[in-house]
Amino acid sequence: MSERDLKASANLASSIYVDSVTLRHSDRVARIFDDANLLRNWNERLSNVNPEIAQGNMFEQLEVTKFNLDALKKDSKYFARTTASMGAPTDPVDIIISDGKSVVREVQAKSCKTAARTTFALSDEKYKEMARLGPKDQTAKIKELLDDRISKGTLKASDYEQTRRNLQESLRHENVASDGTTYNEALSTIDPNRAVIVARELKVKAALFDMHESGKVGGMVGAGVTAGITLIDGVNKLNNDEAEIGDVIGKIAINSAKGYAVGYTTTALSKGISHLSTEFIGKSASNILTKSNAPIAIAASVVSCAKSFSSFLLGDIDSDTLIDQISHTAITSTSSFYYGVLGQVAIPIPVVGAMVGAGVGYFIGNLLHQSSFIALGECRAVTEAKERRQVIEALCFKAIPEIQKHRQELESNIQKHFSERLAQFNHSFEQMDEALHEWDPDKMLKGLEQINNCFGASLQFTNFKEFDEFMLDPNSTFEF
Repeated sequence: MSERDLKASANLASSIYVDSVTLRHSDRVARIFDDANLLRNWNERLSNVNPEIAQGNMFEQLEVTKFNLDALKKDSKYFARTTASMGAPTDPVDIIISDGKSVVREVQAKSCKTAARTTFALSDEKYKEMARLGPKDQTAKIKELLDDRISKGTLKASDYEQTRRNLQESLRHENVASDGTTYNEALSTIDPNRAVIVARELKVKAALFDMHESGKVGGMVGAGVTAGITLIDGVNKLNNDEAEIGDVIGKIAINSAKGYAVGYTTTALSKGISHLSTEFIGKSASNILTKSNAPIAIAASVVSCAKSFSSFLLGDIDSDTLIDQISHTAITSTSSFYYGVLGQVAIPIPVVGAMVGAGVGYFIGNLLHQSSFIALGECRAVTEAKERRQVIEALCFKAIPEIQKHRQELESNIQKHFSERLAQFNHSFEQMDEALHEWDPDKMLKGLEQINNCFGASLQFTNFKEFDEFMLDPNSTFEF
């Protein structure tokens, strides 16, 4: 496997690993997508409700989605939901914040047209020690009203004190917080078009953050893998005196930077494909697609093809090489995808099965491409082999007449100089054939003697008896 193939297969394997490492980000993004979709769903359900009342539900959902977006950015375990989205719209608690195991905070949220009405709505005694949340633009006025009523000692002073103590400008728990929502912002989302725009903006923010953060992890892993491969190759060249230490260090630095760029781009692109599939084909279909590692295979193919096109535009490769590289990428990526799925089924260990299957798939795809059994046109190896064959054919066609000419000359010389000996040769060979059938060594020696005589030479022995005596004589020696 070439260095290019080794880096490509390593990039694919590392992308699968990074996808599993950053899966928590993707899961949170999927939940934020659900939150954003609820904005549109509430908009449809409340189409016949008074906007001043309906905006309260939109206010809650906006705060929840913004809180979860901040939790994503801070890699926090906390996640918020509205009780209305959980099928309990009349529950005294409007929003719950959980850590994945249990509820850590209960929140009562109210959004009214005026700060006075919001203050009164938040100060019901049944909301005992709950966090209180109102519109961001009314918070300062609400605090002022609460302080005034508490100081005057009204009948609801204790309720107002509780509201003042638990009042929040935005949905918050520990270091995670939304950036707050104004009354007009909540009211504007009653408009269906505005709800769609807001939902899309929240989804884009979540998806881009996931792509960037996951991309950074992918870049670090890609840089490490590429540096490792380059280091091994460099050490081998140093041992063989094929490179200097400075050249190896420089190459490691350059390839690490390239590895980071490829790893970042591949991971970010695969995450983007996953989120786009969720938006356009639905969550269930997207989950199936993501589990099959299809987004990673597609992203790796896009990055590899982009590199090939870039090299072509820079003049580093010609059009034939470009087609060959694109063909190679298409076949190996498709093979890696299918074998990655099979590997995950055959080895039901998260990540391991997919990585093994993808590696096997890449190897098989590479073999198929090199053999030209499957290709988008002829691969480079086949084209080069064809060119070599054409050169050899041209040499052969040129040599054939020369060979025929020299053969004719040789046959003519043989006919001219040895025709007189032909009969003698034939007689001698016939005599030797008869000696073999009759097992007569003397006749064999006689035939050999006649052939030697044709060339002006003579055998040392004329019969088997002389040979036997020679072998028994202790003073005899061989002459060659």
